Amino acid sequence: MTADEMIDGYVAEVVLLLPQRQRADVARELRDLIGEEVAGAAGTRSGRAEAVTAVLAGFGRPAEVAARYRAPIVVIDPSDSRRLLTLAGGGAVLIVAGAVLGELIDHPPAQRDLAAAVDRAAPLIFGWLGLLVAWFAVAAWWRRRHPAPVWKPRPLPSDRISRAARTAALAFFVAGTLALVFPAATLRLVTGGRAAQAAYDAFTFDDDFLAVRGPIVLGLLILSLLLQAAVIWQGRLLPWNHRVDPVLSLLLCAVLTWVVAGPVYVSGPTDRTAKEIVALLILVSLAGVAFDLRRHRVRQAVLSR
Repeated sequence: MTADEMIDGYVAEVVLLLPQRQRADVARELRDLIGEEVAGAAGTRSGRAEAVTAVLAGFGRPAEVAARYRAPIVVIDPSDSRRLLTLAGGGAVLIVAGAVLGELIDHPPAQRDLAAAVDRAAPLIFGWLGLLVAWFAVAAWWRRRHPAPVWKPRPLPSDRISRAARTAALAFFVAGTLALVFPAATLRLVTGGRAAQAAYDAFTFDDDFLAVRGPIVLGLLILSLLLQAAVIWQGRLLPWNHRVDPVLSLLLCAVLTWVVAGPVYVSGPTDRTAKEIVALLILVSLAGVAFDLRRHRVRQAVLSR
């Protein structure tokens, strides 16, 4: 292959990677640049072909050269890449956790196959990744065509709380805990005592649950409620809250996972419904722990001196 053939082949590979409207101008410019480099190097080389080979090696691969002449096609903004990875990883963990919880709910201990449950979660994980990529791609496209106005300041995450909101939440969870502990009395209160006996029987706890798992869950729930009451009294989150709350939440999630692995109510439909609700609470709690930890770390990083 002659020196001119090498140059023509190199230029052709470059311009084929460019839009039609750029090809002629880029081909002309690139051939002139290569010619100048070869003219300068040929004097120190035994032949022009060797000089061309050295110059083209210095220019790099045709794809790299073409990238210098065109704006890169960006599907996802680089500024969104870390958020995308965080959501992808967090969503994958929650999907796997949901699959495992579903296996615990749907099958008795002898028939459970957690590895198969994880395998069944794989399509959902890929679907989640595809949804995220599509969402961030659309967001990037929209921002490029509709630039955001001037940045508006937002308040830094604070350790202060809304006492009214926390008090309302505490009252709700106290009522929920009492309803769980005294289901018959709650049903009687709600229905005015007009419910059939079968409705009361449906909320009868399993003896094994009452013997071990129930008291442990109740103890953790009471501890969580007491900590929330302490936060309301303080009016803000203290350093010990950031250490204790995530540990307690993860411990409660682990215990609740243990709970759904066995019977809770004697009635099958009630037992399944209760376990599905508990599984949803576990997933929401895990997401909440991750969000709170990230929020606290951001605040610490900003306020560190």
